Amino acid sequence: MSSFVGHSLAAFTIYACDKPNQSLGHRVVWLAWLVTLALVPDLDHFIPFLHPSAHDQLRVTHSLTFALFLPILTFVMLWIWGLRGKGLKSRSLQVISAGLSNPILDLFVGVLGIPLFWPFSRYLFKLPFGILPSAGLLSLTNYYLYKNLFIELGVLIPLFLSIYLGVKKREALTDNIYKISGLLAISGGFMIWAFSLVR
Repeated sequence: MSSFVGHSLAAFTIYACDKPNQSLGHRVVWLAWLVTLALVPDLDHFIPFLHPSAHDQLRVTHSLTFALFLPILTFVMLWIWGLRGKGLKSRSLQVISAGLSNPILDLFVGVLGIPLFWPFSRYLFKLPFGILPSAGLLSLTNYYLYKNLFIELGVLIPLFLSIYLGVKKREALTDNIYKISGLLAISGGFMIWAFSLVR
């Protein structure tokens, strides 16, 4: 699986690409909610009845059903509160993207199979390669925790910055093409490093 830092960065990128045009307090709450949605599938590490051991070793929290439950509920609540049109579409895309970011990033680790269509299917989806490192054991003395986090940030920060420049600065895309190319090259280099790790 990816680290909590990686999942939080994904949510922050989703937020940064389309910040709500509202008060600072509202924006902080919205960002916090997007980060929460990106982290919720990893609750199986902390809540016993969600743990894989309670589900025949399946990470059911990484299924589309689980990952999209809160985003869909958020959409319904926004609609009930009166949000309509472009605002509803924009916020809905953000919550869905944040919810799906966790299983997508974990797929690109290429270590554990994910039951994407649980409870309708127990089939485990697993890529035959990994371009992200697995999160190291949470221990301050674990060398691999820091090494893998460094590689993960090397992949994700340039990648997410290039996405931000491509989405947020569309009008200056030709001016930013060299920046985006450079960022993608850096990210690609770290992906190759991650790909070479033993799994």
